[in-house]
Amino acid sequence: MKKLLFLFVLATTFNAISQESVLLRANYKKGDVLLVKLDQSQDMGAQGGVDMKMTMNMVVTSRVGDTISTESKIKTIDMNMLQGGMAMSFNSSMKEEDLDEMGKMMKKQFDPMMKANILSKMSTDGDIIETRVEPSNPAMDQFTKQAKGVKYPKEKISVGSTWSDETNEQGMNVKTVYTVSKIEAGKVYIDITGSVSGVGTGDVTGNLIVDIKTGIQDTANIKMALSANGIDMKISTKSTTTKI
Repeated sequence: MKKLLFLFVLATTFNAISQESVLLRANYKKGDVLLVKLDQSQDMGAQGGVDMKMTMNMVVTSRVGDTISTESKIKTIDMNMLQGGMAMSFNSSMKEEDLDEMGKMMKKQFDPMMKANILSKMSTDGDIIETRVEPSNPAMDQFTKQAKGVKYPKEKISVGSTWSDETNEQGMNVKTVYTVSKIEAGKVYIDITGSVSGVGTGDVTGNLIVDIKTGIQDTANIKMALSANGIDMKISTKSTTTKI
């Protein structure tokens, strides 16, 4: 009898754990400072490719109701590029006199980006309401357009829950599906799949880990296989976000 009772309690406990549901929200407070590290590679085969590492600081400047305002700035850039058989590199931590001629040319392009402030407004469910760059910079404007957050669902989620998001930029439509694979130790583990259509076609895979308490996306790994304008490319993006 005691054994049967123990098994009943164990089964009930296991079921409660497996059915755990959580509400994902960006619970940022004014004054929070986040360090974002971005590592991206773009492989276009014989056409060349780009490897870039970037760090950014993001400061929460205000929170009014469900609207969060942030100010971000690029801190470091390390880029290596191969294009048309020509290798180019730039590291923002190097002194100008230590850069080669190509590096000095790239420094002139990157300096305005590193001096610019990215001002954003987002809702607590991750929806980007507004983004602008001061002072305005074409390269930074393009960068912020490509930056995409994850919009959390309105309802609570549990293991097996799915939701989707769809964006369209410059004729390329990206549909992304998020599936909760595990909830453990205060984290939500999410698998990512998706498809690309329009001027480019391809597929998206990846994974995401979200801290339940803060809503911070600890790590995000996204891979995209894309064919556009007769060129096949593979784009890999890894980002980590840490509260400091």
